[in-house]
Amino acid sequence: MNKLFGVLFFILLFTAQGFAFTDNKKQTAEQWTDSVYRSLTPEERIAQLVWVAASAGDNIEQQIKTAELIRNFHPGGMIFFEGDLKKQIRLTNYLQSISKTPLLIAMDAEWGPGMRLSGTLTLPYAMALGAIQDQNLIMKSGEEAGRQLKQIGVQVNLAPDADINTEPHNPIIGMRSFGESPQNVTRCATAMMQGMLNAGIIPVAKHFPGHGDTQNDSHLTLPVLPYSRERLESTELVPFRELINAGIPAIMSAHLNVPALDSTKGIPATLSPLIINNILRKSWGFKGLIITDAMNMQGVRSYGAPGTIDVLALKAGNDVVEFPADPKETILAITRALKTGELKWNDIEQKCKRVLLAKYQVGLNSYKAINPSGIEKILNTPQSELLNRQLSEASLTLLENQRNIIPLQGLDTLHIASVSIGSDSITTFQKGLSRYSDIDHFNLPDNFTAKEADQIFNQIKNYNLVIVGIHNLYEMSNRKTVKVGNIKHVSPQYPYNATPELEQFLSSLSGRQRTIITLFGNPYALAEFKHFSKPQALLIAYQDDPVNEDLCAQLIYGGISAQGKLPVSITGLYKAGEGLSTPNPIRFKYTIAEEVGLNSARINTRVDSIVNLAIRSKAFPGCQVFVAKDRKVIFHKAYGFHTYDKVIPVSLDDRYDLASNTKITGPLSSYMKLYDEGKFQIDDQVSKFWPDWKKRLFHKSNKEDITFREVLSHQAGLIPYIGFWNKTLRKDKTPDPKWYSPFKDEKYSLAVTPNLFLDQKFSKEVYKQIRLSPLKNRGKYIYSDLSFILAPEIIKNISGENYVTFVTQNIYQPLGANSITYNPFEKVSLDKIPPTEYDHVFRHQLVQGSVHDESAAVLGGISGNAGLFATANDMGKLIQMYLQKGTYGGHEFFSEKTFNTFNTVQYPQTGNRRALGFDKPLLNNAEVSVSDAYPIKDVSPESFGHSGFTGTFVWADPKYGLVYVFLSNHIYPTRENMVIFNQNVRTNILQVFYDEVKK
Repeated sequence: MNKLFGVLFFILLFTAQGFAFTDNKKQTAEQWTDSVYRSLTPEERIAQLVWVAASAGDNIEQQIKTAELIRNFHPGGMIFFEGDLKKQIRLTNYLQSISKTPLLIAMDAEWGPGMRLSGTLTLPYAMALGAIQDQNLIMKSGEEAGRQLKQIGVQVNLAPDADINTEPHNPIIGMRSFGESPQNVTRCATAMMQGMLNAGIIPVAKHFPGHGDTQNDSHLTLPVLPYSRERLESTELVPFRELINAGIPAIMSAHLNVPALDSTKGIPATLSPLIINNILRKSWGFKGLIITDAMNMQGVRSYGAPGTIDVLALKAGNDVVEFPADPKETILAITRALKTGELKWNDIEQKCKRVLLAKYQVGLNSYKAINPSGIEKILNTPQSELLNRQLSEASLTLLENQRNIIPLQGLDTLHIASVSIGSDSITTFQKGLSRYSDIDHFNLPDNFTAKEADQIFNQIKNYNLVIVGIHNLYEMSNRKTVKVGNIKHVSPQYPYNATPELEQFLSSLSGRQRTIITLFGNPYALAEFKHFSKPQALLIAYQDDPVNEDLCAQLIYGGISAQGKLPVSITGLYKAGEGLSTPNPIRFKYTIAEEVGLNSARINTRVDSIVNLAIRSKAFPGCQVFVAKDRKVIFHKAYGFHTYDKVIPVSLDDRYDLASNTKITGPLSSYMKLYDEGKFQIDDQVSKFWPDWKKRLFHKSNKEDITFREVLSHQAGLIPYIGFWNKTLRKDKTPDPKWYSPFKDEKYSLAVTPNLFLDQKFSKEVYKQIRLSPLKNRGKYIYSDLSFILAPEIIKNISGENYVTFVTQNIYQPLGANSITYNPFEKVSLDKIPPTEYDHVFRHQLVQGSVHDESAAVLGGISGNAGLFATANDMGKLIQMYLQKGTYGGHEFFSEKTFNTFNTVQYPQTGNRRALGFDKPLLNNAEVSVSDAYPIKDVSPESFGHSGFTGTFVWADPKYGLVYVFLSNHIYPTRENMVIFNQNVRTNILQVFYDEVKK
């Protein structure tokens, strides 16, 4: 065994130097083919027609046997199956180096090398591609599969599958087929073929004459295709005939008995001259390679012994005997057949030259060894990830959409539960749903009992919408695994685990509640329900993986649109070609930067570097960063921890104190809504709705004539702030019991912290101090909190509603931005709220879950200058709504005209850059130096945003379609921390995205 390991070590380290023919680059295809053919012995010419199996797995002895086979018999090619990516490359390099003639390396990689090799991206199954209407997108799938194969030294892909799958219980084709329509299969297979040819890979159409309408697996037995010649001509044969016309270079013959094409009892098509030679060669004029399906399969072995059947395959018209059970015996049997005259040398010469010509066409006349270094990065590029997402997105098929429930609208009216069936924990699908609105999640395991179903049903019965994800119907546990040769094959048992309990659960939901059902997997599973109750919406994703789960959640909420068409019929329910479309997207799409033409690797590297340096420098313990471009979320990450002790990592659903970003999140959105409704005018005096500023007898006020335009643009002369809280402290600066209680009641109702409550009467003291405060430099820009502190009461007076109720019901709930809230300690665990500062002056405790700002704190945490908390994701929705000038999710919050009014600089003549509530770039931003610009030099004049004392910052730019949200707790544990400013963390991150956009 030590010797075996030594040999393997040599194989894995060996780097091929090339072939004897590498100096023939200038030769034509014919010259090269003839020259190689003449250099081969008769036995070596025969061996070119034999392709052997190889595996880069853990079977060392088998790899050594393969190497010996190549040294001694010089086969024409190898077919790789399962294995490890780098091992396969090293093994390929070694085997090529010891082969007298370059080997054609083939893989059965219908959905890319990820079908066989770990560490590589898996592209969608053929049935998913069959649902896609964009043929160019399917071609790109073939190109990507081909690109990846070429990078690992493979020249032949045993794909596309051109079978017409009309048998729902087909145990071997099923999802490998593009569908049941000959026209659709032809369309898709042709596009895949063209893509692979574009990538320099030989595609092989299979399984001729058509394996789609069989109930048996040819690995295990010989299936029979019992149909008439007319039926075969109109269905099974169509794609193969059309692919030949389109230029397919190779076809694989199948181990099928087809009496209508050859009446010989029990003969597989592979061995039939009437089927292979007469149809493909003579009738259709096919001049490319004909390759057998694996000759170790029982479907052909049942007809004869190894060697004998291989001779019959060549005699029938095949050029290549693939994966013979005994390669040595195959070569010897062919030699004997030539001596007896059963086979002719003229035929062998033709077949051998076809193989050699194929080698020339894929560049094997000048083969170079593959470097395995960094191969994962070469294969798994952001572009391949994007293509995979695009393919999956285009395949999603909506079969029911009663009353146009998808995309979901009226989020403020929905009480939603999600149920994932086949999973014990929260799924990617459920997490994706939660990005759009509040949802309560439930799970049912595989093969759940009626009792478990009843328990879940009772828990969700009061919800007015239930979203169900069905996973794992096509379960490995319900399949029978068999071994043929060295290859394991999986044969599904039916039904698809569609248990009576599952059927009853779905029927109960459909009968009593609005229900959206998403099936992740084979759509044929629906036919297993004897009494299928159609839900309000039914969505099919053809694979159960994180990408499809994520995209289905996005489709339900309108982040993407439905485009796919069902490629197969579901007996008694739906016909092939059905599929509903939905309108253009109305909410965020969550994707990667490449979708908007940016470089995700560069972005991630630069942002990670900025943030990680900031965390190491203790600018803040953690943060959230969110960026969207053109309504597509391209960056959404959480960094670090809640505190420097690194106990609780920051997650994307943590709520940060927005500080002054409250101004544009709460009061400003409310003001725009009310202004749009005509409830007040920008030049109205604030005192019209806040009588406390009116002059009356014994009631002084210097603010009666101040307008909304002035206060919202910080032009009213109000002083920046007032230390209201000082009046509530004793001489030792501790909370005065006259004002405070550790318990909340009717008198002490203002929550300063979760365990400290202030007398509600103190709010009047706040209003009085603001009224009596001096005005300084009215008509000049002075940033002030005071008018925003009053905003909740002013908005209440204008609207006639409680401020929090008004902004929540009119803004946050319709947005699906339910994490935006005051006093989050009342709603979520403190573990979801990073703390701000340890307050040594006022509250004498760590501030967590309640507002940091002292002015907002003495008002019970509910103020217009500060007090709101949010996730970056929900903050992004609000800012995107602003960017879209008042609309989001199919809902108009206010008019475009209103937004434009509020986003206009009001007093440029005084040097004031502010709009109504919004911060804006410097008025001369384009003229100043990069270091003096605000927020950065590249922003457009139309852009807007705001910053917050706790370390928050948001910015949006209509010109570039950008939304940027940065949330942190930089003042933990003290506000004296200036590192975030010294390092320009927030604006440096913003600069990264402008650099990319402007490249």
